[in-house]
Amino acid sequence: MNSAGGYCLSDTIAAEATPRGRGGISVLRVSGTQARKVVSALFDRALPEPGQHRFGRLIRDGNGVDVLDEVVVTCFGAPHSYTGEEAVEISTHGSPVVVAEALDALYAAGTRPAGPGEFTLRAFLNERIDLTQAEAVADLVAAGSREAVGQALRQLRGGVGRAAERISNHIAGLLTQCELELDFVEDDVELASPVQKTAMLESALDGVEGMLNGYRLSRRLREGVKVAITGPPNVGKSSLFNALVGEERAIVHPVPGTTRDILRAPCVIGGITFELFDTAGLTVSGDDVESEGIRRAVEAARQAELSIFVTSVDTPPPEKWNGLKDNRNIRALNKIDLGSPAVTSDVIPISVRTGEGLDRLKSSVYDAAASSEIPGEATISRERHYLAVSRAREALLRAHEGVSNEFPAEMIAEELREALGAMDELTGKRRLEGLLDEIFADFCIGK
Repeated sequence: MNSAGGYCLSDTIAAEATPRGRGGISVLRVSGTQARKVVSALFDRALPEPGQHRFGRLIRDGNGVDVLDEVVVTCFGAPHSYTGEEAVEISTHGSPVVVAEALDALYAAGTRPAGPGEFTLRAFLNERIDLTQAEAVADLVAAGSREAVGQALRQLRGGVGRAAERISNHIAGLLTQCELELDFVEDDVELASPVQKTAMLESALDGVEGMLNGYRLSRRLREGVKVAITGPPNVGKSSLFNALVGEERAIVHPVPGTTRDILRAPCVIGGITFELFDTAGLTVSGDDVESEGIRRAVEAARQAELSIFVTSVDTPPPEKWNGLKDNRNIRALNKIDLGSPAVTSDVIPISVRTGEGLDRLKSSVYDAAASSEIPGEATISRERHYLAVSRAREALLRAHEGVSNEFPAEMIAEELREALGAMDELTGKRRLEGLLDEIFADFCIGK
């Protein structure tokens, strides 16, 4: 394949593989058939053998006079590189000037700039990784908590791909049996019995059910748990929002109704990422703008996985908390520094001003979101994964019904092909139009 994702794959590409900016070192990655040739023309020593590294000077051209930097060069031979191609990595000092000049020299010597995710795209196309592992690379770079890192690493190790292959093998085995029935319908050929077919189908269904069951938890780990901070006006919701986020994101003012629109920001509690929503105070208002803010606040609370409903010592409590299910609510009473009110066991007394009670509130938020369930190696994490596996499940259920009701083999075979195609979409064996462009557009340059 000479092109994919809008890129010419026969080109030799180069890019900075480390984050841009000043640092101790920067790593420049070069990949393609001409990688060694290009770097050799800019390095003042013989290149090391694959799997080895060598210290030397990076020069602008062959005269050895214009030294760009003192570097360490590491070589990788195909197919034992990240991309599966011949590759060279150059460790330079982390000056943006040095990096820019080194990249200019690499481009002038015969490479082109790598596009976003192009190194990982080549790794996928060269069958170093499957598509779920490629997505895990992006998830690992973007991970905002240790749980999200763990989830991405599990997927990067290929657990999803191995599980998909096992399921596909069950489906393919049964599909072969159905096709044999069609080919040798009048011959005395020993074929699988309905009981054996049912067992093969149930093994495949068990596999897809296991993948689907872990989706909700893994998605929460990757994207964060949505938490709405709600309550009457002027009880300290925005102050609490700022305290949990760790910076002054929301405007805090004694005038009621300061918050009109919804503010959102991430925070990490106990290793789990939460997406907090600061909402307008819940009250009766004749102001159209404030009324819209209240409507949005109620909607945000209903859609969030958790809600922190805040009241305060100096504000009369509402007749009801917020009309949502109690098991999604964490009740907090703010401004206890103004007094010592009696509270019931389901209310957490806090003072955002002094910090009292905030650790207990954070623990409650964590406990409400945490699960004793640990994502398995085959846990899927993206909506794309979920939709593909769900299609496989529906097709397998229809095939199961067909076997139970002794439907013709060609009808069952059609459902099995549908299931097999869905699993191939999951791992990338079957490539949909535009899918690679969509996935790799989210990558940073250098990965």
